[in-house]
Amino acid sequence: MNPKLLFFKLNQTFITILLLFIGLNASGQENKVVSDLGLWTEIKLEKKFLKDFRFNVSQHLRLKNNITDFDNYISELGLIYNINKNFAIGVNGRYTRNKKYSGLVENNYRYDLDFRYERKLSERLKLFYRLRYQKEFYGSGVFYEEVNYYESEVRNRIKLRWKLNEIHRFYGSGEIFRLTKKLREPFFDSYRLWVGDDIISTIGGIDLAFGLEHQLNSENPYTFFIFKIKYEIEL
Repeated sequence: MNPKLLFFKLNQTFITILLLFIGLNASGQENKVVSDLGLWTEIKLEKKFLKDFRFNVSQHLRLKNNITDFDNYISELGLIYNINKNFAIGVNGRYTRNKKYSGLVENNYRYDLDFRYERKLSERLKLFYRLRYQKEFYGSGVFYEEVNYYESEVRNRIKLRWKLNEIHRFYGSGEIFRLTKKLREPFFDSYRLWVGDDIISTIGGIDLAFGLEHQLNSENPYTFFIFKIKYEIEL
């Protein structure tokens, strides 16, 4: 398919979803709003060392309320070890300055443990799988036992990426979240879907995507539509 035609069709799809979202949001103004539109931005620096290790540092800024209000500011450090060409393990640490819809601001801390697998299915198509365990401490609870409130999640993500040419690599992914919290049995909390384009340029990698996150096991499930812009530089 012609790259320009494919890009045009993707734009049409995004606009249709956006118009649908606006209609749903408007209809819920008199009651509880159960959908929102946000923007996630990220700048990531990565450095390879000792052949099989990669260290990275990232800064995120996320907006909500139809991209008009601050949501999260995130600082993140990560380390990945490539076991071989197919398998890798990783660990991340994250600080989040989180503003809730109520206006309350929290300082949260999280760590992640990752298991990763990737494999070429054809000359152009590649499969990625990631299993992640994460534990997040809310309201600085990691430092003070009396407010030690935390949640943990197990996340399974599958991603398919199709290489159009040396510049564009289109992808789609799906991820399911299983949440564990105090006084409740583990349950499937939400899922997240993405479609996007990993762009290789002379100034670094650019990831442009549109996605949604939908809440599960709730009487009034919440849906968050997301535009994502990520810029990555390999040092």
